[in-house]
Amino acid sequence: MTAQISDTFLFWGGKYSLIGMTAGRLATPEQFGMVPAMLHTACYRGFYATYELTGHALYLRELTLRAENGFYLPIGETLPDENTERFQAHYSGLKVLVPFTGKIRLAKGFIRDLYIHMGYQKPTAFETVLDITLKTGEIMEIKDRSQEMEEMRGAFKRYYESGDMFRTIEDAFSLDMDLE
Repeated sequence: MTAQISDTFLFWGGKYSLIGMTAGRLATPEQFGMVPAMLHTACYRGFYATYELTGHALYLRELTLRAENGFYLPIGETLPDENTERFQAHYSGLKVLVPFTGKIRLAKGFIRDLYIHMGYQKPTAFETVLDITLKTGEIMEIKDRSQEMEEMRGAFKRYYESGDMFRTIEDAFSLDMDLE
């Protein structure tokens, strides 16, 4: 098994990884009429995205996916980039408003020594961790959790390395914000 590619968020002039979220939906290929299939071992769900979070809205800016049937549809007016092949398409220059309501956890400054080789990396493995509450894509609250995660530094890696294999695998692939 392999660590998974996380979605990227452009926010406050930086690039953050999505490492958790509550109920709610971000953009998915299904909403554009495409069914994702496993892209490779680092992308079991078949797609990953780049979003931009402004003070007033959340936008889908890029999407990379493998469609189940190899047939790629336009997203709005945007066709996949010219290098599209049967096994992967990349859409750039998207301006799709995402009316997400819920909470997301974004992180940057990954600490390489805390890498787990499965699923998504967890908040205690990052220097900066933010919980952001959104209502229809608009920021309602930002809570900096960096200090709290520093105090628990490496907790998930220790759990992952010493726990019940089946439970830790399931937890590693989860974006549930209550895990750590």
